[in-house]
Amino acid sequence: MAQESKSLLVAIKQFFREVWQELNKVNWSSRQQLVQSTKVVILGAFVIAIYLGAVDFVFSAVLTWFLELKL
Repeated sequence: MAQESKSLLVAIKQFFREVWQELNKVNWSSRQQLVQSTKVVILGAFVIAIYLGAVDFVFSAVLTWFLELKL
């Protein structure tokens, strides 16, 4: 039992050591790249929101017009 828990602790330490080594290999973005990417995402979301709002307005107007027809 003691040997089993000791090998478990060794395995856990080994796992975290390897995780740390892999994290050091990651190519992290610079602050400037991060800010630029954030601006692109916000602008893209804004453009899509305007487009979807316009489409919703048009469909709403057409549907309202169609439902008000006296056939």
